[in-house]
Amino acid sequence: MTPEEFENLLIAEIAVLDLPALAYPQTPKDYFPQNDPGEVLVRYEGRQPVDRDISGLKSRVKLFAEVVVVTRQLRESNGAYHWLEIIWRHLQGRQLEGMTGQLTMEVESFMDETNGLWQFGQKWSAETDEYQHYSDPYEQNNLGDN
Repeated sequence: MTPEEFENLLIAEIAVLDLPALAYPQTPKDYFPQNDPGEVLVRYEGRQPVDRDISGLKSRVKLFAEVVVVTRQLRESNGAYHWLEIIWRHLQGRQLEGMTGQLTMEVESFMDETNGLWQFGQKWSAETDEYQHYSDPYEQNNLGDN
Protein backbone atom coordinates (compact mmCIF):
# COMPACT_ATOMS: atom_id res chain seq x y z
CA MET A 1 0.00 0.00 0.00
CA THR A 2 1.43 3.35 -0.98
CA PRO A 3 1.21 6.42 1.27
CA GLU A 4 -1.19 8.10 -1.14
CA GLU A 5 -3.46 5.04 -1.28
CA PHE A 6 -3.63 4.91 2.53
CA GLU A 7 -4.43 8.63 2.69
CA ASN A 8 -7.13 8.32 0.01
CA LEU A 9 -8.79 5.38 1.78
CA LEU A 10 -9.05 7.43 4.98
CA ILE A 11 -10.45 10.43 3.12
CA ALA A 12 -13.12 8.22 1.51
CA GLU A 13 -14.07 6.72 4.91
CA ILE A 14 -14.48 10.16 6.47
CA ALA A 15 -16.39 11.50 3.46
CA VAL A 16 -19.17 8.91 4.02
CA LEU A 17 -19.89 10.77 7.28
CA ASP A 18 -20.93 13.81 5.21
CA LEU A 19 -17.92 15.74 6.47
CA PRO A 20 -15.80 17.76 4.04
CA ALA A 21 -12.70 15.51 3.95
CA LEU A 22 -9.64 16.55 1.97
CA ALA A 23 -5.97 15.71 1.61
CA TYR A 24 -3.68 17.93 3.65
CA PRO A 25 -2.86 21.06 1.59
CA GLN A 26 0.40 21.28 -0.35
CA THR A 27 1.15 24.64 1.29
CA PRO A 28 -0.27 24.48 4.82
CA LYS A 29 0.76 28.04 5.76
CA ASP A 30 -1.58 29.44 3.07
CA TYR A 31 -4.49 27.16 4.01
CA PHE A 32 -7.88 28.43 5.14
CA PRO A 33 -10.99 26.19 5.08
CA GLN A 34 -13.31 26.78 2.15
CA ASN A 35 -16.23 24.93 3.74
CA ASP A 36 -18.31 26.34 6.56
CA PRO A 37 -17.67 25.80 9.42
CA GLY A 38 -14.54 23.85 8.51
CA GLU A 39 -12.95 20.75 7.06
CA VAL A 40 -11.27 17.48 7.95
CA LEU A 41 -7.74 17.14 6.57
CA VAL A 42 -5.87 13.85 6.21
CA ARG A 43 -2.14 13.37 5.83
CA TYR A 44 0.16 10.38 5.73
CA GLU A 45 2.74 10.38 8.52
CA GLY A 46 4.93 7.37 7.84
CA ARG A 47 5.44 3.66 8.35
CA GLN A 48 7.14 1.46 10.90
CA PRO A 49 8.35 -2.10 10.28
CA VAL A 50 6.73 -4.52 12.72
CA ASP A 51 7.92 -7.96 11.64
CA ARG A 52 9.55 -9.78 8.70
CA ASP A 53 9.15 -13.41 7.76
CA ILE A 54 12.17 -15.70 7.60
CA SER A 55 12.42 -15.44 3.79
CA GLY A 56 12.72 -11.66 3.96
CA LEU A 57 10.15 -11.35 1.20
CA LYS A 58 7.13 -10.47 3.36
CA SER A 59 7.05 -7.93 6.14
CA ARG A 60 4.32 -6.51 8.33
CA VAL A 61 4.35 -2.72 8.61
CA LYS A 62 2.29 -0.21 10.52
CA LEU A 63 1.14 2.84 8.54
CA PHE A 64 0.38 6.12 10.32
CA ALA A 65 -1.86 9.01 9.31
CA GLU A 66 -3.15 12.14 10.98
CA VAL A 67 -6.73 13.36 10.73
CA VAL A 68 -6.98 17.08 11.50
CA VAL A 69 -10.32 18.72 12.25
CA VAL A 70 -10.13 22.42 11.34
CA THR A 71 -13.25 24.39 12.21
CA ARG A 72 -14.53 27.77 13.35
CA GLN A 73 -17.05 26.06 15.64
CA LEU A 74 -16.01 24.23 18.79
CA ARG A 75 -19.25 22.83 20.23
CA GLU A 76 -22.63 21.46 19.09
CA SER A 77 -23.44 19.40 15.98
CA ASN A 78 -21.04 21.14 13.58
CA GLY A 79 -18.32 21.69 16.16
CA ALA A 80 -14.89 20.15 16.46
CA TYR A 81 -15.86 18.04 19.47
CA HIS A 82 -18.77 16.42 17.61
CA TRP A 83 -16.71 15.82 14.47
CA LEU A 84 -13.91 14.21 16.49
CA GLU A 85 -16.40 11.89 18.16
CA ILE A 86 -18.13 10.72 14.99
CA ILE A 87 -14.81 10.20 13.19
CA TRP A 88 -13.49 8.15 16.12
CA ARG A 89 -16.66 6.03 16.34
CA HIS A 90 -16.62 5.39 12.58
CA LEU A 91 -12.91 4.62 12.11
CA GLN A 92 -11.99 2.79 15.34
CA GLY A 93 -11.70 -0.93 14.55
CA ARG A 94 -12.54 -0.52 10.85
CA GLN A 95 -10.42 -2.47 8.39
CA LEU A 96 -9.61 -0.59 5.21
CA GLU A 97 -9.41 -2.37 1.87
CA GLY A 98 -5.95 -3.84 1.38
CA MET A 99 -5.01 -3.66 5.07
CA THR A 100 -4.49 -6.71 7.27
CA GLY A 101 -5.17 -4.92 10.54
CA GLN A 102 -7.84 -2.62 11.93
CA LEU A 103 -7.54 1.13 12.32
CA THR A 104 -6.50 2.17 15.80
CA MET A 105 -6.43 5.69 17.15
CA GLU A 106 -3.07 6.27 18.81
CA VAL A 107 -3.83 9.70 20.28
CA GLU A 108 -6.21 12.65 19.95
CA SER A 109 -5.07 16.13 20.91
CA PHE A 110 -5.60 19.86 20.63
CA MET A 111 -3.23 21.36 18.07
CA ASP A 112 -3.92 25.08 17.73
CA GLU A 113 -6.39 27.94 17.85
CA THR A 114 -5.80 31.08 15.79
CA ASN A 115 -8.42 33.83 15.47
CA GLY A 116 -11.24 31.40 16.28
CA LEU A 117 -10.05 28.66 13.93
CA TRP A 118 -9.67 25.48 16.01
CA GLN A 119 -7.48 22.50 15.11
CA PHE A 120 -7.56 19.08 16.73
CA GLY A 121 -5.65 16.03 15.53
CA GLN A 122 -6.19 12.30 15.69
CA LYS A 123 -3.27 9.99 14.91
CA TRP A 124 -4.35 6.68 13.37
CA SER A 125 -2.47 3.50 12.55
CA ALA A 126 -3.16 0.24 10.75
CA GLU A 127 -1.03 -2.76 9.88
CA THR A 128 -0.60 -4.31 6.47
CA ASP A 129 1.65 -6.81 4.73
CA GLU A 130 4.22 -5.67 2.22
CA TYR A 131 6.05 -7.92 -0.20
CA GLN A 132 9.54 -7.31 -1.50
CA HIS A 133 10.26 -8.34 -5.06
CA TYR A 134 13.79 -9.46 -5.79
CA SER A 135 15.12 -10.38 -9.18
CA ASP A 136 17.92 -12.81 -9.78
CA PRO A 137 20.27 -11.60 -12.53
CA TYR A 138 21.22 -15.23 -13.27
CA GLU A 139 17.71 -16.67 -13.43
CA GLN A 140 17.71 -16.79 -17.24
CA ASN A 141 20.95 -18.76 -17.41
CA ASN A 142 20.80 -22.52 -16.97
CA LEU A 143 23.57 -24.23 -15.08
CA GLY A 144 26.36 -25.07 -17.49
CA ASP A 145 25.51 -22.25 -19.95
CA ASN A 146 28.45 -20.10 -20.94
